[in-house]
Amino acid sequence: MKNKKFLIIFVFICSIIFCIFYYIFSVSGNNINRSQEQIVEDVLNEFNNYEANIEVTVKSNKNENKYEINQIVNNDYSKQEVISPENLKNMIIELEKNKLTILNSNLNMEKIYENYNYVLNNSLFLNTFTNDYFNNNSEIYEENGKIVVEIKLSNNLNTYIKYKYLYLNAKTYIPEKLVIKDISQNPYISIIYNDIKIK
Repeated sequence: MKNKKFLIIFVFICSIIFCIFYYIFSVSGNNINRSQEQIVEDVLNEFNNYEANIEVTVKSNKNENKYEINQIVNNDYSKQEVISPENLKNMIIELEKNKLTILNSNLNMEKIYENYNYVLNNSLFLNTFTNDYFNNNSEIYEENGKIVVEIKLSNNLNTYIKYKYLYLNAKTYIPEKLVIKDISQNPYISIIYNDIKIK
């Protein structure tokens, strides 16, 4: 009888300890459990095919510029069309494999760049973010009800683009904001996703 009581108490105490450790390691704090991390990585892999309307803010030492841009990404093809400001309206930037084309119908201009990797790596696209995530030091955590995907671009020679932070809706995993920071952790580019359709 004593052994049966002892066994029941032992199982009860072990259950409590298990519940405490489960809470500490998988529920509390800013860390995300493995299943959520896998979901985020699956979402990142879907960024090879999407359409978005974005609001881009670029900060420099002296001023701040804002742009509204429509993006289309379809595997090896990417396109950005500037909606505003008015002086850049209808400017189109197309990237297909290793060929970058810049078109401006207002100025009757067309420029083509081939095999120039520095120009071809466009940090405004989510598929570039995905590539950076899988090839650099990265971390996923929760902050203020958002899932944050952080990337440290230690090998990037461009000192204006050293850190990237993608904020995802915690329930839908839809991108809401992308912040790109310089080597001093100052925000350089901020992108708000007004509308995005992942296909």
